[in-house]
Amino acid sequence: MVSFQPSRLLCHKGGNFFVIDPGKHNVHKFDIISYRWGEITPKYDCGIEGVNWRVTISSGKLEDIKRLMIAAKVQYLWVDCVCINQDNETEKSIEIAQMYNYYQQAERCHILIDMDVVWQPQGIIDDLKFLDHILAHMKAAALASQAKLTQGMDDYLSEWEKRPWTFPLDKPTVKSAAIEMGVLNCYSTCINYVKSLFDNPYFSRVWTFQEMLLGNNITMWGMNDKNISRIGEFRTWMDLATDSKDKAHKLSNWIDQSRVEKTAAVQAVLRIITEDKSSLDILQTVVRGIDSARTDILSGGHWWWRDNYKGISNVFSAVSIRPRTCGHQGDIFKGLLGVFSGLFTPDEIESNMAGDDMERISFAFFKQLSIKTGRAWTKLAISREQRSEWDWIPMVVNNSTIMTTDCFAKVINLGELEQEGIAKTLALTGVEGVPRKYMRILLSQKNRVGFQFYFKGCNCGKKMSTGIFKKPKPILTSDQPLNVHSNQIGRTLVQCATILATIMDPGCNIIRYRRRLLSNLQPNWITSDPNAKPGDWIDRCVSGTSWEDPPPQYMRTHNRSLNYIMNGITSCGSRLENDSTARISCEVTVDCGCTIIAPFSLIFEAITAVEGSFLGDTVAKLDNDNRIIIKDGVGLVQAGDVGRAFNLVAFGGNVDAHKSYSIGCRDTKSDKPVVPKLKWPSSRALVGEEFSHGTMDMMRDYGYVETGGSGNLLICRNKPFGDHKIIGVCIDEKIQNKNGFREVTIR
Repeated sequence: MVSFQPSRLLCHKGGNFFVIDPGKHNVHKFDIISYRWGEITPKYDCGIEGVNWRVTISSGKLEDIKRLMIAAKVQYLWVDCVCINQDNETEKSIEIAQMYNYYQQAERCHILIDMDVVWQPQGIIDDLKFLDHILAHMKAAALASQAKLTQGMDDYLSEWEKRPWTFPLDKPTVKSAAIEMGVLNCYSTCINYVKSLFDNPYFSRVWTFQEMLLGNNITMWGMNDKNISRIGEFRTWMDLATDSKDKAHKLSNWIDQSRVEKTAAVQAVLRIITEDKSSLDILQTVVRGIDSARTDILSGGHWWWRDNYKGISNVFSAVSIRPRTCGHQGDIFKGLLGVFSGLFTPDEIESNMAGDDMERISFAFFKQLSIKTGRAWTKLAISREQRSEWDWIPMVVNNSTIMTTDCFAKVINLGELEQEGIAKTLALTGVEGVPRKYMRILLSQKNRVGFQFYFKGCNCGKKMSTGIFKKPKPILTSDQPLNVHSNQIGRTLVQCATILATIMDPGCNIIRYRRRLLSNLQPNWITSDPNAKPGDWIDRCVSGTSWEDPPPQYMRTHNRSLNYIMNGITSCGSRLENDSTARISCEVTVDCGCTIIAPFSLIFEAITAVEGSFLGDTVAKLDNDNRIIIKDGVGLVQAGDVGRAFNLVAFGGNVDAHKSYSIGCRDTKSDKPVVPKLKWPSSRALVGEEFSHGTMDMMRDYGYVETGGSGNLLICRNKPFGDHKIIGVCIDEKIQNKNGFREVTIR
């Protein structure tokens, strides 16, 4: 007998559907469903007895739910669209507070997914096993007829060669690579099925994320207008993500190790598999993080989160690594209240979490989480406003654009919450030097045309010295954007990354920098010929040109101007590129006068790719318990920061180095090196534009809180014996300090 009964259940009996009170009908067992509502419709009477309010879910989706109950032989089902009066805010608050109970007490959870083609996972499992067998018994360069395969295996391989072609290279190119067509077609078909499932809109929503964490005995159902079919256990699909990654890595090794020399066709095949490996690595990380969260929740019980700070971090990482959305902005937070069961009472949900005021909702969420866990939960974000003692709590600022769960990126445990609004934590204090700004970054939202990169050196429009007896030569500006053909995108991106290297990290190893930057950006574009995008395109596309390994002292970046539009870039695999950021551009102004305008994802990947930054190393990894640890630059700014500017400051080096060097670029003859006279800015941090450090602030004590690999929070104490305040985020991994570790108070 269940310990808590829902107030309503949808009942199916004799082909009829009606909503009942389970207490009055002595119902003790029920199932539960997880699904996407889809488009909201005008209110109408659904015609189900017991539903005495008008609903907004589409009639087609409601019919799908009925079809599921019939197919799965479910008599009693809890489904939110008809078991909650969506017009009654008090009732909704009560029901949200009970999500944990409902999903934990239901005997089975059914995930309903809309699919154009309903297919079975067992077929993919069998085909991946077949692929494994081929890879183990046959060399990549061998002929199938001579590989001593069984007749059945040989026939099946031939059948795969005749099936609809799915590998993203044309057949003649693959044939010239001397790789069995059936192997690649089997591989790509299986991988595409697995990717398509996890790319399904079901996996893009906040509420469904919560439900897949809370559900017991989860079964997945595929449905379209014609069919509904049980497509397997949730556990099976989780394992398929790992199995797909395994086959991608094995196939890459299979092709690579069987050849001493590789043809262009082989390189093209390997490039595609390498891209698959990258996306499947992330998918497996997401899946294992979800699996680990389910373990924490199922084994930890109703209050699992109160003392499991690693589990809390994992939930935030898992929900933000592939950003999710919801119909109402406030549901970004309300959609997790079942996972954090008991965080708010129904009355508190109705009063503190109602509406879409994201500043109020996010503040209430993190404040309550900190109070009830006794730990100060914050993130790599810069405080926007004074909130009394709680100023260190991150707030999601109201914004009219799409909002995703990126607001949970890089949420960290700051330290012990000593009393309301006061956090105690270890920090490295006495940072050497004072912060001086040298770069400004303005976030703006525009209807971006393609993937644009504009760079104007501070010397453009001026005249460059060409010799004592020659007239100065004017430095040209690229005022008109150049549309880049898809085949030239690789070369263009490397040129852009090279310019960014000399501005963001002057004096660095340019080749290593642009490899880090472009590997994390993961740009996707389609070429008209595979030779235009070889597997090692980051280096190969500029090989033999002046951009291949440019000596920094001859680059003369401040004399250059680039203005490119790369419409051929369809997407970027970077976590910084999502629905919320896709239309955001950054305008970067260096104190020498250089200007960069580029997509948000490119600029912030460029900032975190600097030498010695831990934010640009590994995007995500798993700890020993398969909990996700994210290391990237997503948390540097908050959702809703469009229209706001940030400054890069330096505690070391000389912030006038760019200005000094730009004069050398203009006044030094072209055949002579430009040697920097000042030390480049170092010990860098990102702060809000409103932050300043004047001549009267010499007594300020700066430090930083190390957050276990997620980045360091820059802190400041205005008075010798006062409390510290979070003012920014360190970009460099280590900043020189005098005092070492000590316990500090942060308000």
